[in-house]
Amino acid sequence: MGKRSPPPAGYKLRKAKQNPSRRALRATLNEMTDKTRAELAQSLQKRIDWLLDPQSAAQRNDADVMRAVLHVYAGLARWGAADVTTGQALREQMRGAAIGEFLRGDRAQAVLSAYAGEGENYAQRGRLDGYLNACQHRTAIQALQDDFAAVLAISAPLALESVGDFDDLLCEVADDATPVHRGQIPSWAPSTHWWWWKPDNITVSMREYRARLYVGELEEYEGSQPGSADWLRCEDNKCWCFTAPP
Repeated sequence: MGKRSPPPAGYKLRKAKQNPSRRALRATLNEMTDKTRAELAQSLQKRIDWLLDPQSAAQRNDADVMRAVLHVYAGLARWGAADVTTGQALREQMRGAAIGEFLRGDRAQAVLSAYAGEGENYAQRGRLDGYLNACQHRTAIQALQDDFAAVLAISAPLALESVGDFDDLLCEVADDATPVHRGQIPSWAPSTHWWWWKPDNITVSMREYRARLYVGELEEYEGSQPGSADWLRCEDNKCWCFTAPP
């Protein structure tokens, strides 16, 4: 037999018994801490300021504008469960940006199509480790569609076709998707962003959740006995994981 490969990167951080830090677990579960949310807000505000600055308008091209817009909405899709006010304020600034003419551009639509394609790739892994990223992509696109509906409805037929393909695949995997934690859902997301709350009936155990999320790579090191994946519980008593079988 060959030499056993070392544990995956960050493994010691992941083992609850070796490192019971709740901050470490929150980071592993991709939830926002106050610090990371503040850093994200600064990054988004920088892009928004560039989009709002009239002096930079002459130096922009439509592709760069769409990338900046998607950066903002993608960040808002990662916002998490807390601090609704700041997230809403950032989005309100986006609605006031005079960028419609840039969003109509062919290169901008190509960027949006590519972003929808990335989301579709994540959705293909929706029953494994891709569903959270797929939800974030779809929420970013929906926020863009909602805030600039008049522009996109007329000028983005090819991009919207890509979004439609993404939606079809998301619907296909949703009923057996790897569920997201309640704290990973953006606080500002309305119920129409249905993908966050799928599957309707979550029966996955924590060990199956771990196997999906890490594609089976942790069992060799953590074992498969009941309780071995309980470090993945987020401790929110309203989240599916609070009562999930071990």
